[in-house]
Amino acid sequence: MEKDSIEIEKVYELEWPGWSLENNKYGEDFDAEARVRMIETGRKLLPYLLDYIPDSSKNYLEIGPFFTPILFSDEITDTLRKDRQVSFLENDKNVISWLTDRFDCSVLNLDINATTFSDELKQEMMTQFGVHENFYDVITISQIVNYIDYKLLLKNIYPFLNTGGYIFINNVVDYGIPVLFSEKRPKSNQEIINAAIALGYKVKLQEELSKTFNEEPHYRLILILTK
Repeated sequence: MEKDSIEIEKVYELEWPGWSLENNKYGEDFDAEARVRMIETGRKLLPYLLDYIPDSSKNYLEIGPFFTPILFSDEITDTLRKDRQVSFLENDKNVISWLTDRFDCSVLNLDINATTFSDELKQEMMTQFGVHENFYDVITISQIVNYIDYKLLLKNIYPFLNTGGYIFINNVVDYGIPVLFSEKRPKSNQEIINAAIALGYKVKLQEELSKTFNEEPHYRLILILTK
């Protein structure tokens, strides 16, 4: 097992600043194998991004990228327009430092679960971009829905999405690190879809993917929304 873990680390760079494998307090939910699962299942969104993102898309927002930002994957970098502007919404100081050291990006250092999130997001966007409404062409929300009040997030980011822009959601209900789960997480894939429609989004595509790993308790939802 030790040899396998070492080989995994060489391929995936699993020793993340501030989130050491040696001092991992979440056990099997966040060990090397769990981190590999996080990376591999995050990539499930790639073909959908490549198939559905319009060539004209320029402003991108990735919410909760952690150490696995999909918008700087090789496939995206090699395919999408080179002058795109990528923002990350992230509030872990170790992640922010890691992202800004590696990538040409902007960071919105905000807590999604804060009661002031909506006002702070508007203010931060005005400070950085001079605009907030109808700004982002593409927003990704991958594997963080279980940790937040997802309905409030979808409501708050609606004004910032360009008319005709896309939100890409990748999630497995109740999969991740249970001790960190939000009480306001979704209880089913259909609940996420219904909530989005109720908030005014249009569903461009919805698919349920079969389990990749035995640890996944439910089918994975891939949901593309527009407005």
